[in-house]
Amino acid sequence: MTMRRFVTALILFRNLSLGCTDTGCHDRRMVYGFDNIEPSADLTWEPCFDGFKCSRLQVPLDYSNKSLGNASIAFIKLEGKNATSKSPSILLLPGGPGGSGVDLLLTEATVAAEMFGGHYSIVSFDPRGVNNSGPSLNCFSGNPEARQEFYRLHNTGIANISSTSLEDQYYSSSVYGEWCNHVVQTESPFGYYVTTPAVARDLLTFIEAEAVMTGRKAAEAKLWAYGISYGTVTGATFASMFPDRVERMILDGVVNAELYYHNDYTANLDQMDEAIGKFVSLCHSAGPERCSFWGPTPENITGRLDNIIQQFHNRPVPISGAQTQQVPTMVTYADLKTLFLNTIYLPIAEFPVMADILHQVEQGNVSALAQTFQNAIITDDANHIIQCADAYRTNSLTSIEDFKDYVEYATHTSKYIGDLYPIYVDTIVCRSFRPHLPDSMVVRDPMIGLNKTTFFPIVFASNTIDPITPLISAQKSSSRFPGSVLLLQEAIGHTVVNQGASDCYIEHVQAYFRGTVPTSNTTCAEQYIPFIDNLL
Repeated sequence: MTMRRFVTALILFRNLSLGCTDTGCHDRRMVYGFDNIEPSADLTWEPCFDGFKCSRLQVPLDYSNKSLGNASIAFIKLEGKNATSKSPSILLLPGGPGGSGVDLLLTEATVAAEMFGGHYSIVSFDPRGVNNSGPSLNCFSGNPEARQEFYRLHNTGIANISSTSLEDQYYSSSVYGEWCNHVVQTESPFGYYVTTPAVARDLLTFIEAEAVMTGRKAAEAKLWAYGISYGTVTGATFASMFPDRVERMILDGVVNAELYYHNDYTANLDQMDEAIGKFVSLCHSAGPERCSFWGPTPENITGRLDNIIQQFHNRPVPISGAQTQQVPTMVTYADLKTLFLNTIYLPIAEFPVMADILHQVEQGNVSALAQTFQNAIITDDANHIIQCADAYRTNSLTSIEDFKDYVEYATHTSKYIGDLYPIYVDTIVCRSFRPHLPDSMVVRDPMIGLNKTTFFPIVFASNTIDPITPLISAQKSSSRFPGSVLLLQEAIGHTVVNQGASDCYIEHVQAYFRGTVPTSNTTCAEQYIPFIDNLL
């Protein structure tokens, strides 16, 4: 799953620069920030960001008690070249939790338009509590020093690297929730009203407002959506709550929503070592000219990799910084494991990079690993707040025994990443959250989608090896929605679109939005191979 640590892995497509449209660059009415847009219960679009349209949709904080007031949700739209006022909008459901759909579409508009074709407008949004959408919550409000001290105490790297590290992580984790609880009690009473079921209701409000704007009845409105990573939880939750409102939905890089609502991330480990195994086999197949960590046999590569792991496990490597006048640092076992985890999100681009770094390490140069773990820590609160609010009634990770079992399971399941993953995903911080949310804002039955037949079949999409949201999660999720199908890409990495979707996959996506459901388990052949020259 796309968690808080990996901003680059939450991006839907590769970065492409955006130019101005013929009419956009010099329009004096153009808006460049959501603060300049008045929230409205009607869907009012204003020109923004050179060629886009933006809106702040006013929604109830609590749909079961509208007297509590409202929140505003930021939406952004790229109109299709051949779209009409009657054309449906495809909503991009961003990853996270905590990913910004506004940033997603601003960054990836050109490729998104090519992916879906010009007959649709493409819309994305910042979910509640994220970026431009309220309600927001800063858990260390007015005290950034306290935040930094918490991270120093808590983010110690590998959970079982020392005799006390696991206990340090567990007991320090309570600090985070206690600070969040205090800010809610004293400053932001609705700061926890950001759950995924609430976001699903916001999406219903959006499609109904869009229907009314185009002259249709609100009750006739249906959702067209493409969700990635955590966005698949948003999509599955919407489909479970409003199955008759699903017109088209593709969920790519599927999170097991049932486990997500239990704060259970054990399934995520299922294909991590398989991905590292592909690094070994592909490096060997590529040959010494294309893979700098090449060895004469796959076993040779694996043995040298294991030797590097053991060396860092036994002792960190200091970098004095004296010659370069840089700050002294220590390269640790956690830095090496973070390299592995960062790499398997996007193997097409990162396998060759990891090979170069491992080659440098063998030559005694560890500088490329410096601060890898610390630099990956994201200090934004939205991820934890959403994650912990969603799971607070069904949290399966509340005691130190639970945490020890989780660490043991993770370490046993993934030799290469398992001992790092518990603190990276960092679900243990949820144990001290006290959201006290109304029933309307939580999932009362975590069996998402069980026997719910949607108006139009959902497509669950996955790479054959997804080391973050493994294929089995897509298979299990599909089994809960009668009539849904699986669309597979023969590739490694997190989400199909992040790895460079093949022409075959794009053709199936576009045909689906036109109304043709692919045969379940349709598999598209791999288009891109790591270590091949001129790949990117």
